[in-house]
Amino acid sequence: MSRNKDKKQEQEMVEETPTELVEETTESVEVEQPEIDELAKVKADLEEMENKYLRVQAEMANIQKRNAKEREDAAKFRAQSLATELLPVIDNLERALAIEVTDEQGKSLKKGIEMVMETFKTALKNEGIEVIDPLNEPFDPNFHQAIQTVPVEEGQASETVVQVFQKGYNLKGRVLRPAMVIVAQ
Repeated sequence: MSRNKDKKQEQEMVEETPTELVEETTESVEVEQPEIDELAKVKADLEEMENKYLRVQAEMANIQKRNAKEREDAAKFRAQSLATELLPVIDNLERALAIEVTDEQGKSLKKGIEMVMETFKTALKNEGIEVIDPLNEPFDPNFHQAIQTVPVEEGQASETVVQVFQKGYNLKGRVLRPAMVIVAQ
């Protein structure tokens, strides 16, 4: 009998054990599920923050590049407005030099104007300003402004600059003022 009692107790224990294990496992899964959800949320938040960080970092790099380019352009073209204002002065000095003088006082004055003109030319060259003087060159609307056209004469090519009315100027590749020209057509 004692054997039967032992067997019954064993069966009861065996029957109780799976139920208890299932309950414990279920509780464990229930406890782990919120932790897994929370972990997934934290991972998603971390990924989002990393993406935001990378975007901000890229934006900062772009801002730095843009600012460097703007500073470079500002330094490169700092003389543009001053040069544009001085171009009529240079034109007037060139017109004054074109006048023929015969007396000593006029020659002395002309010599002084030549010296001023050379100083201007040197200053312009130092700032990267170059003269556009396209006489006998093909007409280029990017650098020349046609104010008149004349018929092609013998020995001239069509679309060629035959006379420069007013010189043009470039500042490091940027046109300050196009040359005013007469073009053969």
